[in-house]
Amino acid sequence: MLNSHSHNGIHGCTCHTLSNYDRKIKLLWTALIAIASFAAIEFGVGYWSHSLALQAESGHLLSDSFALALSLLAAWFVQRQAARGENFAHMRIEAIAAVLNGLGLVAIAVWIAIESVSRLQSPPTEILSLPMLVTAGVGLGVNGFNVFLLHDSSHHDLNVRGAFLHILADLISSIGVIVAAIAIWLMHWLWVDGAVGLFVSSLIFVSAIPLIIQSLSSICNRVSLE
Repeated sequence: MLNSHSHNGIHGCTCHTLSNYDRKIKLLWTALIAIASFAAIEFGVGYWSHSLALQAESGHLLSDSFALALSLLAAWFVQRQAARGENFAHMRIEAIAAVLNGLGLVAIAVWIAIESVSRLQSPPTEILSLPMLVTAGVGLGVNGFNVFLLHDSSHHDLNVRGAFLHILADLISSIGVIVAAIAIWLMHWLWVDGAVGLFVSSLIFVSAIPLIIQSLSSICNRVSLE
């Protein structure tokens, strides 16, 4: 009886785990499709309108696509491990994916900061504020949808949290671009474009560091337990 009960408990746990990963994979796929389909459009409009802030946001969206793909790959791999009853490595795999996402955020923050400083030193002669404003508004909607989609899972899953922080930084970036577009439109402050890029870079960096520290701590704890 004891053996039978233990077997059923393990089976139930595995089914529950698989159900959670099925849901997680669906959420990540939805977010990935929404972001990837908008990134190219945003970059094109940013290039046409001469807006570094918009191009930086589209570059971050592209990196988000890779980050989500990495999270998706990790979740798929762990799902296969769980289906075979091999649950021992799942926390380490997803923590590694979270670390890579955090390092990706740092790299993006550094790139945007460099470009923003260059833009502040040599601002463009013209920025088309209306296309910039409309595109940033659409980006705000896309990012807001994905933040809502992943918010609950980000509280208890490092892998999803890494992807969530990418998208949250994009949401803040969209708000910054909207503010910059309005300032350029009403007051012709072209320098705001670079200033917003620098502000967004700082936010991305600040969000990345705790994720990297927490993920590395999770990996170290897992190694010590094994």
